Amino acid sequence: AKVVSSLLKHSAGSALVKQGETKILAATTVQIGQPHPEIPDHGDVIVSVTTTTTTNDQSHSDYLQSWLQRMLDGLLPPKLVLKTGKACIRLVMTVLILQADGNLHDVTLTACMAAWKDTKLPTMDDLIEHQGKLWWKDSPITSLATVHESKTDYRVSLTMGVLEKDGKALFLVDPTGEESPYVDGFLTVVVTLPRQLIQYEYSGSIALTATDMVLASRMAVGRAEELSRIL
Repeated sequence: AKVVSSLLKHSAGSALVKQGETKILAATTVQIGQPHPEIPDHGDVIVSVTTTTTTNDQSHSDYLQSWLQRMLDGLLPPKLVLKTGKACIRLVMTVLILQADGNLHDVTLTACMAAWKDTKLPTMDDLIEHQGKLWWKDSPITSLATVHESKTDYRVSLTMGVLEKDGKALFLVDPTGEESPYVDGFLTVVVTLPRQLIQYEYSGSIALTATDMVLASRMAVGRAEELSRIL
């Protein structure tokens, strides 16, 4: 994958990721939101996915948006509170599918993580309170002052097409748009770094063995370590 960060001047963070013929642009903007009652000292994130392609239908975009929302929820650092229980920093992650040729899950998640790492936040000194509400003295885009170097986790995924040969499962890594219709299912392995927590999402009828899952996990961790050097 090729990652280019800080492309958009009027965003808190941005990244363009190209893998094969799939090209994704992700950008973050900063707002003031309201924390969830159960986590009054946490910020939150909202994901929006749009597309410029005609091959990616709206239902698929909606599913991808829901998946990305699950991937990014819970990764925000806990100290984005502006006023406990009343106001927090909200990051809006906008994902634009510029070109789609398969493997959208992995490339969009990588773009989100790269934009996340590029994100700059306004300082708390730029806040004022007026009529019970918090405001930035200037637009948060023009009052950015510090690079946000979070120690939080981040996530990388590896998607593989699953095929069957002689009763055994074979993995096709990073299936393209042309290859995808010929696989029997898809296995996406999500790695949360730096703890290397692993979760699986599998859609297919071929039974996967413990050996298959170990192999898939090793490949996913390898991909995560590779991307960690360029994110």
